[in-house]
Amino acid sequence: MPRCPVCRTKYVVGKVDNCSLCGWNLQPYSLVVGLVPEVMLKEQTRLEWAQALWASVKFYREQIQQFQLKLKDTEQTTVQLRSELEQVKQTRDQFQTNLLYQSERVNQELIHLRSELEKVKEAQNHLEAEVPIETVLLVESQQEEKEEKIVDIQPEVIPALTINKQTLTIYIVNVDAWGNQIDCYQNKVSYFQEKLENLDLDLELVELPSGEFWMGSQTTEQGREIHEEPQHLVKIEPFYMSRFPITQSQWRVIANLPTINRSLNPDPSNIKGDNQPVEQVSWYDAVEFCERLAHATKRNYRLPSEAEWEYACRAGTSTPFHFGETITSKLANYDGNYIYNLEAPGEYCQRAVAVDNYKIANAFGLVDMHGNVWEWCYDPWHDNYHGATCDGSVWSEGGSQNRRLLRGGAWYCLPSLCRSAQRHWDEANHGGSGISFRVVFSV
Repeated sequence: MPRCPVCRTKYVVGKVDNCSLCGWNLQPYSLVVGLVPEVMLKEQTRLEWAQALWASVKFYREQIQQFQLKLKDTEQTTVQLRSELEQVKQTRDQFQTNLLYQSERVNQELIHLRSELEKVKEAQNHLEAEVPIETVLLVESQQEEKEEKIVDIQPEVIPALTINKQTLTIYIVNVDAWGNQIDCYQNKVSYFQEKLENLDLDLELVELPSGEFWMGSQTTEQGREIHEEPQHLVKIEPFYMSRFPITQSQWRVIANLPTINRSLNPDPSNIKGDNQPVEQVSWYDAVEFCERLAHATKRNYRLPSEAEWEYACRAGTSTPFHFGETITSKLANYDGNYIYNLEAPGEYCQRAVAVDNYKIANAFGLVDMHGNVWEWCYDPWHDNYHGATCDGSVWSEGGSQNRRLLRGGAWYCLPSLCRSAQRHWDEANHGGSGISFRVVFSV
């Protein structure tokens, strides 16, 4: 059976005119005397051209087939990766579930310990009943005097002074759930520098406008806790807040001023450095700092309310972090071995770092609101937001007066503990290696 001279496809003589594959004319040429050599030459030239063209077509067809096979393999790989990603998410969810379970166990243990503590107190009261009444009254009088001086500290109302405002350029970054930067832009905010005569205080405070926001976490927010509900609308009046947590150099200046209610250690921190956040300071220490600063500057300096702190942290956002849907170790200082959303694991510094280490701010110009060090708020601890104030003021009624609010997370925390809505507490007289504070005053 003959074959097409171009593509070598078999055909039956007399039954087809053109090749079924390449379309080549299979009909023989008429042989005319005197023209045969010329016709044959033209036919040969045309045939060689057709053969070369067909070879090119065949080559590119093979290339297309190879690309189609690679595309199919890529699609299969994509399906496999999506399956593995789903497994990772399931593993993450299981880890979080286990973490919540362990947290509940710890809470149960705390309840047990508190019960034992109450028993110890009852035994102590029984012993005290055997002590002469004069001695008991003397001790109680001394305790009441101490509490009056320390526990019930209220900021003194000081008339507002003139503020020399300046303009500051800041850099804001937004990321997606994978931690990829989706936006980066500059913004200008209003701030001023608090200075003390003959003292190197160098305290920068940014101006926060009035506004309203939903305080607490949404029910769908990953890592949320029951302490963060119910979500409620809060209105905030304008105020000023320090751009960074109080540094060790700023702390030293104020700690050397005259005592108001309690003495302060000028150098309490474990990690030394003028530009490092001060740590190892209790809530009482922070309040004393504010009192001394207020007295020296004639401004009503104080710790922020819990509502003011979250409003300042969010800076108009409703996402878990003011960065967006997640957090990365390129943006904040926390335990980067753990992830919050779909981002890759990052670095773990294992210590607090200098303020403004990352050169990234939120829309209000505030830095280090997520991670690095916990920050004291003035409010006593409440187990949830039922009955909370909605005007941004300190929620002073009820709650645990000896426990005070901490916000922001710290260098040793999981990323979920650094969320804008995350709430934590510690004993007011305790100051850990990851606890610091900011100062505010109302306009």
